[in-house]
Amino acid sequence: MPVVPPQTVVAVPARNEAERIGRTVRALAGQVGAGGQPLDGYEVWIVVNNSSDQTAQRAARAIPAGRPVRVVTHTLPPEDANVVGARRAALDLAAARLGGNLDGLIVTTDADSVPAPDWLRHLQAAFGLGADAACGRILLCPQERARLPGPVRRVYLQDAAYRLAAERLTARLNPDPFDPWPRHHQHFGANLALTLRAYRRVGGVPDVPHLEDVALVQGLRRHDLRVRRTPHARVHTSARMSGRVPLGLSTQLAEWHADPAAWRVPGAAEIAALARAEAALKEARQRGWSAALPGRWLAAPADLREALRAPTLGLALEAAHAARFRAGLWQGQHPPVPVARALAELRGQLRAAAPGGGPAAQASGLLSTSSR
Repeated sequence: MPVVPPQTVVAVPARNEAERIGRTVRALAGQVGAGGQPLDGYEVWIVVNNSSDQTAQRAARAIPAGRPVRVVTHTLPPEDANVVGARRAALDLAAARLGGNLDGLIVTTDADSVPAPDWLRHLQAAFGLGADAACGRILLCPQERARLPGPVRRVYLQDAAYRLAAERLTARLNPDPFDPWPRHHQHFGANLALTLRAYRRVGGVPDVPHLEDVALVQGLRRHDLRVRRTPHARVHTSARMSGRVPLGLSTQLAEWHADPAAWRVPGAAEIAALARAEAALKEARQRGWSAALPGRWLAAPADLREALRAPTLGLALEAAHAARFRAGLWQGQHPPVPVARALAELRGQLRAAAPGGGPAAQASGLLSTSSR
């Protein structure tokens, strides 16, 4: 290993990805700075575990001469030989490489994903603006997206547009100075970075059965750490419908394939109500109890008073959401609706809220992006 620790370490868990790993390695090795020159000051570790194919060998052969990419192989014990254990092993290796540099960056993506050439530069830029963690956009590989069945591709695009429109409306009603619009809705391991300080603060990768990336970001929010969802750092990922995890993109695509018309999501009224409820709770933590809170949350006043006593805003919001679910009123007032309807409703609200009543910027172009 090099003597001087790097400022940024990209750690990629990989298992039986021989067919795809070469593209990932070449993309990671080809990261560029603002002027288009090769980016310096980072390392990439391909952390291969429990593979029965040629993942490690093909990854090693794909490394361009002189680029800071290394391949390490190891065997996880049976209880850890899963996606969560593999992600933890990769991120722990990155943390060890950073040594005592608490401002150093741990970055991760997936072995079936291809980062854009300026991906790492845009993730790093978020930390220059004060972020403790950054989540980038995850798009489907264009060639694989084109091969999806038509109904699946249509729902996928509608869902992507819906979620971006929901974020735009939420950013207006409940602004976050550390995560302003433009932003997006994704916070997954295919495009995630955080400081070593933040990683230590939350205790590393959580011990959960699945969705370890979502749980990691939840841990960051519980500590009121600043998470920036930057739309500029992009990766393209596999569109396979047979995945390696119980929950994830592949299972979502498979669900849409089984019954695309059945997909239901929160409508525009619910998105707006949630944003206003969270904004009201934030204000109450600063100014004291408000009699309007129970109506905003459709939850018991005692539960909301208890939520306000939480040591962090993140924990207060988590408790308030638990309270509204316990009360059981929210679901009856805000039933889910078909995604196409929800998207139309959101676009209508965005147009109405735009200056002069004109179209909201970019509202008509939201179908060009994708979601996980």
